[in-house]
Amino acid sequence: MFLDGLVRWPNIQQRSVCDMVGQDSPEIVVDEVRISRELESYRGWLEENTEKAYQIAQEARSKGLDFADTVEIPRAADLASRTEKLLEEYLRPTPEEDPIRIEDDLRKLLGKVDRETASIQIAVEVGKRMHKLTADVRRSIDTGLRVGLAVLTEAVLVAPLEGIGDVKILNNEDGTEFLSIEFCGPIRAAGGTAQALGVLIGDMVRRELGLNRYIPSTPEVERVKEEFGLYRKGLQYKPPPEEIEMIVRACPVMINGESTEDIECSGYKEVRNIEGGRVRGGVLLVIGEGLCLKAPKVQKHTERLNIPGWDFIAHFASKGKTEEEDNSFKRRVIKTDSRFMQDIIAGRPVFGEPSQPGAFRIRYGRSRASGLAAAGINPVSMEAMQGFLAVGTQMKVERPGKAAAATPTVDIDGPMVLLKDGGFHRIDSMEEWNSIKDNVVSLWDSGEMLVGFGEFLENNKNLVPSPYNKDWWAADLAENLDQPQKVEEFASIIGVNRDHLPPGLPFNGAIIRGGEPALERVRRKRDWNRYLRNLEMEWRQIKQICSTFGTAPPPPFNPWWSDLPLSFTRKLIEVLLKSKIESKGLRIPDVVREWSPEQKLEDIGLDTPSTGVWPRWTEVQTHGVTKSSLLVLGIQHHHRRGDIMIPSNWDALLEGLGLEVEGSQIKMRIDAEPYVADRVAKIRAATDTLRAEEARRTGVEAERDVERVRAQTAARQRGMSIAETEEEGDEAAEAIEDPGPSNPKELMAAQHLLDDHEVDRSLWLVRKLSNLRWEDAVSCRVGSRMGRPEKASRREMKPLVHSLFPIGEHGGPQRLLGEAAKRGRIRVDTGPRICDKCGMESPMLRCHNRPDSSIPEECGGKTRPRPIRGNRNPRRLGQRTSIPVAGLLEVKRRSLGLDRLPGKIKAVKGLMSYEQTPEPMEKGILRARNGLSVFRDGTARYDMIDVPVTHFRPSEIHTSWEILSKLGYTHDIDGEPLTGDEQIVELFPQDFIPSSLAIEHLTSTCNFVDELLTRFYGMAPFYSVNSADDLVGHLAIGLAPHTSGGVLCRIIGWTDASAGYAHPLFHAAKRRNCDGDEDSIMMLMDGLLNFSRSILPANRGGRMDAPLVLTTRLNPSEIDKEALNVDCSWQYPRAFYEASQGQPHPVELKSHIEIVEHRLGTNGDLRGYGWTHDSGALDAGPTNSSYKTLKTMVDKMNAQLELGSTLRPVDVSRVASQVIESHFLPDLRGNLVAFTRQKVRCVRCGESYRRMPLAGRCIQRKRNEGGLSNGRDDSSSMCGGNVVLTVSEGSVRKYIKVTQHVMENYGVDLYTRQRVDWLSDSVDSLFNDDTVTVMTLGDFL
Repeated sequence: MFLDGLVRWPNIQQRSVCDMVGQDSPEIVVDEVRISRELESYRGWLEENTEKAYQIAQEARSKGLDFADTVEIPRAADLASRTEKLLEEYLRPTPEEDPIRIEDDLRKLLGKVDRETASIQIAVEVGKRMHKLTADVRRSIDTGLRVGLAVLTEAVLVAPLEGIGDVKILNNEDGTEFLSIEFCGPIRAAGGTAQALGVLIGDMVRRELGLNRYIPSTPEVERVKEEFGLYRKGLQYKPPPEEIEMIVRACPVMINGESTEDIECSGYKEVRNIEGGRVRGGVLLVIGEGLCLKAPKVQKHTERLNIPGWDFIAHFASKGKTEEEDNSFKRRVIKTDSRFMQDIIAGRPVFGEPSQPGAFRIRYGRSRASGLAAAGINPVSMEAMQGFLAVGTQMKVERPGKAAAATPTVDIDGPMVLLKDGGFHRIDSMEEWNSIKDNVVSLWDSGEMLVGFGEFLENNKNLVPSPYNKDWWAADLAENLDQPQKVEEFASIIGVNRDHLPPGLPFNGAIIRGGEPALERVRRKRDWNRYLRNLEMEWRQIKQICSTFGTAPPPPFNPWWSDLPLSFTRKLIEVLLKSKIESKGLRIPDVVREWSPEQKLEDIGLDTPSTGVWPRWTEVQTHGVTKSSLLVLGIQHHHRRGDIMIPSNWDALLEGLGLEVEGSQIKMRIDAEPYVADRVAKIRAATDTLRAEEARRTGVEAERDVERVRAQTAARQRGMSIAETEEEGDEAAEAIEDPGPSNPKELMAAQHLLDDHEVDRSLWLVRKLSNLRWEDAVSCRVGSRMGRPEKASRREMKPLVHSLFPIGEHGGPQRLLGEAAKRGRIRVDTGPRICDKCGMESPMLRCHNRPDSSIPEECGGKTRPRPIRGNRNPRRLGQRTSIPVAGLLEVKRRSLGLDRLPGKIKAVKGLMSYEQTPEPMEKGILRARNGLSVFRDGTARYDMIDVPVTHFRPSEIHTSWEILSKLGYTHDIDGEPLTGDEQIVELFPQDFIPSSLAIEHLTSTCNFVDELLTRFYGMAPFYSVNSADDLVGHLAIGLAPHTSGGVLCRIIGWTDASAGYAHPLFHAAKRRNCDGDEDSIMMLMDGLLNFSRSILPANRGGRMDAPLVLTTRLNPSEIDKEALNVDCSWQYPRAFYEASQGQPHPVELKSHIEIVEHRLGTNGDLRGYGWTHDSGALDAGPTNSSYKTLKTMVDKMNAQLELGSTLRPVDVSRVASQVIESHFLPDLRGNLVAFTRQKVRCVRCGESYRRMPLAGRCIQRKRNEGGLSNGRDDSSSMCGGNVVLTVSEGSVRKYIKVTQHVMENYGVDLYTRQRVDWLSDSVDSLFNDDTVTVMTLGDFL
């Protein structure tokens, strides 16, 4: 038995990897022996050092100087233990009895059934057991419901504690009793599934306990409808009134809740069984995002368990599922999603509009530092975005999810840029970028974005077609090299000896038939894949490989044909026939003699396209057809005396257009003109067909609109209701039949043709003219914009606080204890306590009264809360109490052995906890002495953006391999002993790599803890930290803001990025992903010594962001399921790339790609992960994004729009308009309203007034600080401070000049300009005197 009562048990027997691999899973191969040994040693190290810290903390706590005599952060090794410890107070039948033990039962359940089923079963069982012990139906349902919800949320979230306000037994109108569950705002964190299943669990428990169902009255139904109409916060789904009525009337329990919004209902304000008249946000969340959106999951359980009364859920489970659509026409065009473009913020640029050429090109895979919603970006691309992208910067993305954190990946393409001299190049190194960045005219292509298969699986989004890149080509070729003679032939083609190639067959890594370790084969297959991806070849070799092994040409020999308008090929072929071969390069003569990046060509020499205008991203009016074609195709070139020089990779261009080299001349091999002419003619005809069909449909709808209006008008005249009127109109409209297209087959053929053309463009022609296989090299682009900037900073309350000691208004504007001490005694609200030693009252944990007033020594007896008189149940226990602050400070200085107190010790105005007892003043003094900020729970935190990493080099984290070896990192990923700083090792799942910016804070925390141990507790120091290296190997707690459970971690090094690197499983254990979330860490000993539940705020949400329980061991099967979709493959198979072309749902290809879920139950679920692309240095790219380094909003906005003007996939005028519409105008309107409705505030005492006092100064009475009160009319009893406005003119006008600057320089539409002018005039009218006209001499001249 350990210190916290936690029993350790031997490891559950692991399944063999071979046992778990089935037909639906890829082959899983890991080094089981080594991994098992390393994990056992690692877990032993964590448990040993955690136990040591807990013993020291327990010894300190046992001295009786804190709120509790025991450590208040219990440990838990799994979900079952965590659930019991989190809900211990609810599991007690009475406050004096031991809690019901559910740990063992829950652990058995979780071993048999899935988590959702286990949550339902354990909730019912706990409810029955509690009822048997207490006979209290309400209490039993409440306990069972919280237990079930805790299991659903991994017992990490605050939802089981704060998301359920109360459970009540109320009466229907017929007198029968029913169950009412009050949901509160924090239920949002639980997610829709847990919200919906929470209602189901409540229903099942109340059935077991014999409670009747809920029968709502009409006012209760109408109240919910009204609340949905008034709710202004974002809901994923807002049901219409008829669906709301269906749910409220059919649901067997009442979905009730606390008032959470300021908006009051007017129609149904006073309703039976509903407290208060304001909108209840929890109710709307549970109905809208829970029961409506997660109906299929609820239906699965109601049908399986045969639960009556839930038939209504089938309506929502089938919602959106129409009858099987006609699959005769499935569009190949990828559907765009522009939601990420909403709410563009000033200073945060757009990197690419939805699916626009030039935006990030998608590439499948995972780097060492991507996955779990993080996306890989080439560091040069991060720098090229004017530094707005850094490690950890949030990107709002088009697909597959809503957001992603940027992380570096060097194994993918960087940007392509157009220079002032006409040169067009791909930039792959920072040195090259720094040499040309001042000459960039256009960021033509942003480069690639690395996204894993698991991201699409997690977001439930169809895959997009993979481009034909080196990854696909390598998989393509490797699976064809399945025999030794083929490998010999391949070696001959590339001109190398077979011995210089990787051993084994690329197909499967085998050297001999059978008898080989599977691990060796996997490594050889991985090595072959990397060799082929990095192989540099000539066109002659590429062409021979394509012909021999059936591959398509890989980049850079695969131009972006699908971007090139088909009509451009005519002009391009024409000029290529005039070109010559010189020094292995291709010269296209006299095509850019008059070129300049600012030119605008009125006539480009081509007929107008069928769409009426050439796509903006071709920029053909600027560059002309020839150069525009080369740019669009991604072919690198430069200018020389009016000619275009293509130094390399031009062979593929000629091959694709049916041309060939004869000597130094270019000759036509196949005439493309007949193909182009025929295709263009068909496209124009198909366009006409669709336009005619659209016109026909428009005509039918116009007729229906006429009939609808006529019928509705007649219905209104007959006095029908609104619903009946609409029904009459719909029936009249439906009476007009749609005869359909005159020639359906022709219409379908036209749709297919235009769809194919939009996807393929010139690729169609290339496939006609060339004998080689060609695949699309740019099949999908991803639009994106900047979200939140990266972050690494210490957690501070506003304003900064050192001590959780109340001083009211006595500390001045900075809330300084020293200022309060100058007043001698102060009166503040604290909880009444009685000293067990002297019997006197003292608000402190240890009695502050002096036995001898002349001697600066306290009584020091332990105090206890004074019993509450009567039957009062106050929200907080505080009473007005007089505290001798000056005397206290002197006593504490002496007891700590300090020569002098810190100059500034910042305290709080008041305490928000239930008991309102201050923490020991000594802790605040020592924090101020070490420059440490305290959070509301008594701990010191450091916040960082979450980014994932699974492998690292010791040199990347500034920790030597010798130190890492002592921490358990004994071997690299290939099983070789760790002997150098450049070897790649795999991260242990609970190891953490903080930002180097945290070193100062964490060092200060350690110094504070050591001083606390020596000066306050009288013990030996624990950390003795002098440098960053001394912090390595120490334990910490990771905690997400919306949770109530911390996760144990170990610091092993540092990154210069403003982010915290950790294993995806660690982030998921905190119920987080890496899409821009930020979490905190605290040193373990700081949490054990200083955290207390007694100082947490007593208001709703007060237990959020507090380490109420500590997870000491990660179990992938018990954490957030998103981590189970992280890729573990070393490479993707050819079958995946081929199947992706049909845009299937990722579930269909789940058996092709290895993910964490496939490894559950093996040692491989924690270790042995693979990765497809290298990340390079973990801190590559800008150290901080430009959004943080640029000081003013004008600078940020200028940089945002300047970048937009250079990015090809961005329309800068559109971005400017959206910034004004979504940021500046709402801000201006809001500030204008705030100014007109503002309060006034006293600068002395801080009192606010809705209107200016008639006295012209503060009339707040001074709070009595002792002695007799002055008379009511005595002016000396009033504060008398100066009263000032709370909203200034400057805050209203702050964005007007910026907005006008944007309109003048980047252009916006007329409507937006007029709105800005109108609001500007309103502001001028408010602050200027319209009756006074200021005139100058110039007005008369």
